[in-house]
Amino acid sequence: MKTNFVRVGGRTGKTVIAVFSCFLIDTLRENGIPFYAAIAAILCIQHNLKDSLNAALTREIATVIGGIFGMVILSFEKNIYRIPNDLLRYLFLSFLLIPIINFSVLIKQEKGTFLMCVVFLCITATHGNDESPLAFAIDRIIDTTIGIVVALLINQFPKTKM
Repeated sequence: MKTNFVRVGGRTGKTVIAVFSCFLIDTLRENGIPFYAAIAAILCIQHNLKDSLNAALTREIATVIGGIFGMVILSFEKNIYRIPNDLLRYLFLSFLLIPIINFSVLIKQEKGTFLMCVVFLCITATHGNDESPLAFAIDRIIDTTIGIVVALLINQFPKTKM
């Protein structure tokens, strides 16, 4: 299969527009990290609106659940006890993936399992020293929601080749 790097397909163009729109929206927000919105937009731009809606629902559910689990752990670490050794803390965080995975199966959201785990680890492994775990988790959920909404809006336009 030969690839033409000049031609841009409809889904590719929509993805570029969605990601830039997320960056543009982020310039209006104070606590946003456009990276998370852009990821959500990339994952939610699909071949058709139905597939986009399915991806969006899975992504939103997974983000909220992973965010809640992450927020609970960061709050526990901030207010009760934080494992002082990084390697032991990472082992602890790794083991915490078990209840997250089991919960996703319990609520029949297996398609979102990997996203729940990614969001949880993103929050706990990289933001353990943030001032407010609740504020951070809520901002990440908002970022993801922005990316999802942008993708759904843009994916309603018909495909055109550039």
